[in-house]
Amino acid sequence: PRSGRWDRRSTGLLLCVLAIAMVAILRGIRVGEFSYNVDEAQHAVTGLYVADLVRDHPFANPVEYTYRYYAQYPALSGIIHWPPLFYCFEGLAFLVLGPTVVAARLAILFFALLGAVFWFLLVRELLNEWAAAFSAALLALLPSVLLFEKTVMLEIPLLFCCIAASFFWIRYLLKGKESDIYWFALSASAALLTKQNGVYLIPFCVLSGLLCGGWKLFLRKEVLRAVAICFVLIAPFYTLVYAVHRKTIAMDLAEKSMAGGSRWLFYVKALPGQLGWSLLGLGLLGILTSGTWARAKVPGIMLSWIFACYLTLTLIGHKEPRYVIYWIPPFIYFASGLLFCFFRKPWLKVAGAAAAVALLGTTLASAWSFHRPYVTGFDAVAKKTLEQSKSAVILFDGPLPANFIFFMRADDPGRQFLVLRKALYAYQIKKSGGSVELVHTQQEIEDLFREDGVRFIVVSDRAPLNFESQKVLRDLLQTPSYKELGRFPLGGNDLYPPHSDLVLYENLKWAPPTGKYLRIKMLTMSHDIVVPWDSFPVLQSK
Repeated sequence: PRSGRWDRRSTGLLLCVLAIAMVAILRGIRVGEFSYNVDEAQHAVTGLYVADLVRDHPFANPVEYTYRYYAQYPALSGIIHWPPLFYCFEGLAFLVLGPTVVAARLAILFFALLGAVFWFLLVRELLNEWAAAFSAALLALLPSVLLFEKTVMLEIPLLFCCIAASFFWIRYLLKGKESDIYWFALSASAALLTKQNGVYLIPFCVLSGLLCGGWKLFLRKEVLRAVAICFVLIAPFYTLVYAVHRKTIAMDLAEKSMAGGSRWLFYVKALPGQLGWSLLGLGLLGILTSGTWARAKVPGIMLSWIFACYLTLTLIGHKEPRYVIYWIPPFIYFASGLLFCFFRKPWLKVAGAAAAVALLGTTLASAWSFHRPYVTGFDAVAKKTLEQSKSAVILFDGPLPANFIFFMRADDPGRQFLVLRKALYAYQIKKSGGSVELVHTQQEIEDLFREDGVRFIVVSDRAPLNFESQKVLRDLLQTPSYKELGRFPLGGNDLYPPHSDLVLYENLKWAPPTGKYLRIKMLTMSHDIVVPWDSFPVLQSK
């Protein structure tokens, strides 16, 4: 049966869920640096950019400021490629707590806890408080979800926004309260301003709306107003994306990583790995039996959620198993309904509760032993570089360049250093999207060093070399004009290849830049970024 008014038991259960989730997520929060999927460190650097943007408030020339910032810290893929909402919260975390790895992870914790709260409220509304506590704890502790609660990625912020939007939308469908549709408009807009995958909310709303109210539902005044609110909030960003970044977005949408029926089975095959066979089995049984225990229309709404995610994500060319995270909640709803509402006889109720406790216990044990992917060593080489000079231009050629850039900015409050990441070659986001090699010979590299005033060079010693210029650079560094200042072993559980080092060299022939402009090759835009060297006066003198 459904719960009635909010009471102390509901409060106690929710606080217990939040406490369990917080302990599991915070475990090991200080361990290691960013590593997941390359994107993690880029999200962190973009948060630093937002924090600096707030400090500097360059209202007169925001575009010029952004170009100059990217020229100095070239790891801002979060600008345009991903929507801005999360970076605003992350930038606030850096302003309050300082520019650290822990601060970035605490920003994710904030969204994870909010997601647990809204999922608890939704399941309590549809089932009861015990099912709500079980399902909210299970959602927070699942390894496939916990991974992203411990990493600085956009999955958890988007999941929270989508759960909040679903909460208000479902309440509107079932109760017709006008304020819920406006809260839905705000939270759905927040989802689409967090990550583009939130677009699945559109087919979800269409399918569930047709199921519950027919096509006339979408002609109600409050629904039309809600659509207008969403359009006003999200149109500026997506108009900018279309104008500046449409080719790169189209690359992801049209990516052909698999052919034929494989694309339609990709996420079906990914489900067991993301949910686990036990939870998947309970969810499927819950779907089959939902007609006997669920409120009217709710099973159809939850199935609309699942189908909308499946259809939307399958049609997008770029596919990864982690995107199943957006339709884990409805499977958990069906499993919770089976365990807490299906059984009528007392002994079967006890058996259902015991199964829920066992499943939650094993999930908690797995969560306690879970270790997030991480690397170590980038902070050390950044600190060593900062000790060598008050300011300098650094060329970096190694894995996870955004990791190095994050620490160069975080450990340099005066912003006296500039990192060259795209001097030898440039990718269009990733290698499969296209690339270009910018230099080819030792003479061209030496000319580059002279024109851009490169004093320090950081290279990896064992990472795969994809361009001839990388090999040429390493040969050049063995000549007498370059001095090795130190080797810094990279560690962690997410490093490839293992047992590799970052090596710091000094260019003994270093001099201030002789070129007039610093040019950054941009394959994701219609033009390169060109910044005058006199924009960085601290780098103009020896």
